[in-house]
Amino acid sequence: MKYHWRQYFSQWNRYIKYIPGVFRIVAFSVAAGYIYSNPQSYQLVIPSSILLIALGIYTALRVVYPLHWYTSDKLSRSVLGADTAICILLVVSTGGLYSPFLPYCLAPVLTASLLTDRVPTVIIASASIGAVVASHTINPLPVTVLPLEPGLLLLYIFTVVLTATLPYLININLRERMRFQDMLEERQRLSREIHDGAAQMISGIRWQVQKLRKHLSERHLELDEAKQLENLVEEAYRDTRESLEVLRTYTGDGTFVPNLDAYIKHLKAEDKLDCSLEVDTGGFDLGPPVELQLLRICQEALANVRKHSRAHHVQIKVIPVNGHIKVTISDDGCGFDAVAFYHDGVEAKGHGLAIMKERARSVGGQFRVISMVGRGTEIQVEVPAKSIKG
Repeated sequence: MKYHWRQYFSQWNRYIKYIPGVFRIVAFSVAAGYIYSNPQSYQLVIPSSILLIALGIYTALRVVYPLHWYTSDKLSRSVLGADTAICILLVVSTGGLYSPFLPYCLAPVLTASLLTDRVPTVIIASASIGAVVASHTINPLPVTVLPLEPGLLLLYIFTVVLTATLPYLININLRERMRFQDMLEERQRLSREIHDGAAQMISGIRWQVQKLRKHLSERHLELDEAKQLENLVEEAYRDTRESLEVLRTYTGDGTFVPNLDAYIKHLKAEDKLDCSLEVDTGGFDLGPPVELQLLRICQEALANVRKHSRAHHVQIKVIPVNGHIKVTISDDGCGFDAVAFYHDGVEAKGHGLAIMKERARSVGGQFRVISMVGRGTEIQVEVPAKSIKG
């Protein structure tokens, strides 16, 4: 995702809170104009001039002090609840379905769909519809209410549903993009910290170990411990380099397969590991967070093959299964006791299976391990995907 997307999101986040206020002003102006042009059309509980002055002051306050995007504190929820109650009382006391303030009653619905989450949006939309129906059936106020017209009620319900749904769906997508952008920025920050800290330290240790091995070799000394230490440092250096590469460059922009293929080619070149990749996504695509987690699972699984399995051949398949993308990684290595994994016994051995399982679950996926000692290992990962077919 390019930086201009972040600028767009920031501007949207800054100005979105004013949209309900603009709508509220327009709805109030329409209602006021209609009442003054048709003074005999409605029997109001209080004089129209007093009602409009009071509502005008309230509207100005709601515009000057709007809610912020996705606020979840108790005060904001209380303000939104009070606003809903005021709008419902306004509509009930001025004619229900025939009230000139009916569009104004949509303001809390629009506010909830733009600035909050699903639950308050559904509650407020349902309350708005229920209030209109109740105003024609159990209205205790001394106001003339015309009979409830089913066609007009259905039109109002349709309007409320659209007001509650469309902005909410738009903002769900924008919110996910913003969260992913924040995650990418955090990953880049972590990559800089790792590079300046742990990576530099491992590089220094690597250089010192190589220097130690050279001095020992000059003195015709060979220590198995020194060789093992060098191998461990080389492994740590390689793992750190691979992690930094992912943190710095991967953006989850639909390049899961190319990145996986590049990693496999890297394994072939450095470890002489025979890897085959079969891909058939079948018209499905992954969202950025899912794509990122799936790539890390695959990299961790292949790293385990390289470190622990003593395998000669690895087969990777990427196929669609029931609205999911399924990745299977199977090897012909030494295998292990997979039963122990399902009884929380393998994590301590350093295979990283628990981390892969957590990654899959974090994006709504499933993770399975099939292995027997001497029979190789198969990793299966299924993550949700969305269709891209027209």
